[in-house]
Amino acid sequence: MPSHSAADPAEPIAPGVRRVRVPMPPGTGLPFSNAYLIEDADGRVHVIDPGSPTPEARETLRAALGAAPVASIVLTHLHADHSGGAAALAAETGAPVLVHERERAALGLIAAGLPAPDLEAWGVPAGRRAELLSAAAVPTGPAAQLVDGVITGVLTDGDLLDLPGRRLRVIGTPGHTGGHLCLHDEEAGLLLTGDHVLPTINSGLGLGGPTESNPIADYLESLDRVAQLDSRGLRALPGHEDPFTGLRERCSALAAHHLRRADEVAAHPGGTVWETARTLTWTGGWDGLAGFTLLSALRQTAQHREFVARRK
Repeated sequence: MPSHSAADPAEPIAPGVRRVRVPMPPGTGLPFSNAYLIEDADGRVHVIDPGSPTPEARETLRAALGAAPVASIVLTHLHADHSGGAAALAAETGAPVLVHERERAALGLIAAGLPAPDLEAWGVPAGRRAELLSAAAVPTGPAAQLVDGVITGVLTDGDLLDLPGRRLRVIGTPGHTGGHLCLHDEEAGLLLTGDHVLPTINSGLGLGGPTESNPIADYLESLDRVAQLDSRGLRALPGHEDPFTGLRERCSALAAHHLRRADEVAAHPGGTVWETARTLTWTGGWDGLAGFTLLSALRQTAQHREFVARRK
């Protein structure tokens, strides 16, 4: 895909749909998140995932919007790289901020800070616990401003957004977080996937606070749900990386990855989470994991152990 200049920050994706590459803070591992600007029949713009709460991110989005009237702000989930810019944009435009009802219900829990993992129960060696506790203290939830009444409405599965001239339907896709959502425009052949399905990255799971259901099981069900939406020519518009086709195949590959991981975990039923994690196949190798990546690996190992136990 051709590069996009800072002088022309909004890239046309489809009629009435533009993408904005919103820069992410240094050290977050990814250069940008995607905000999508969707124009309705009345000439108003609906912003999907306004991005990070940094001055650079706000200026990039503001330049892309120009003088266009903003009618609504929709968040696929409450991680700061997608939701952090919502407070400033809502204050400037008066637009309502909408999330899935399950994500709204979890907001207080996330804002209060996710519970620290029980590293002793996981069997983490004493010499590695400090780095993991430090990694756990880094907020993965929403920008703090969202706590103060910025969210003004909730969405449920099957809702149609109020976009004159478009039919944009809400698809609940728990897994990455408990209240993650995708948005399906069947007539335009578009699916905004947030962090549920990315073209090359395997999204972390269970990153929205504790849930009664298992995030692995939720994610597999959600993958199947969106895979069934694939049709000839459908384009997936992800929260990171570039738009892509072949949604069904990508969902199959992601499901296969997690089922392989579950089989690996099932082959080592004994021992602690740490001991199990050391036996698994990691892209960068076990010895290359540290800090947040190590914490994520252990969390997902714990989730897979629970998934395997429930499956039995």
